[in-house]
Amino acid sequence: MAKLRDWLARYRAKFILVGHRMEAVTVLILLLGGGMGTGYLFCVWQYRELMAQQRDDHQAEIARLQEAYTQTLAALTPKVAAAANASAQAAEASVEAAKSVKRAARPVPPLAAAPRPLTEAERLDVNRDIEAANRKVREARK
Repeated sequence: MAKLRDWLARYRAKFILVGHRMEAVTVLILLLGGGMGTGYLFCVWQYRELMAQQRDDHQAEIARLQEAYTQTLAALTPKVAAAANASAQAAEASVEAAKSVKRAARPVPPLAAAPRPLTEAERLDVNRDIEAANRKVREARK
């Protein structure tokens, strides 16, 4: 035991120096680690706040775009319906016109060499069909 005490007494100054240096290194490590930890926690807190704000902004933008889309659809719906109605009426008018042209262009009977004039009833039917087709076309244009 005396040898151990002598050895400790001899190296006492060196032990104290090593202890002080270890303490200094430990304090530096703790300062760096604490600063890094504090900085990391602050960044995580700030990141969470930013992500929450960004999510709210995105939801507000989506709601704004949906409202604009709804308004656009509401404004276009009557125009699209009117265009569809007009095209349906124009199709009906063209069908009527085709029918009247088909009736007017009946094949000439083989016995008659020259085309015969239309009878008054046939002429009235053709004129009535043409008038009806013209009326539907005018209504479709409105």
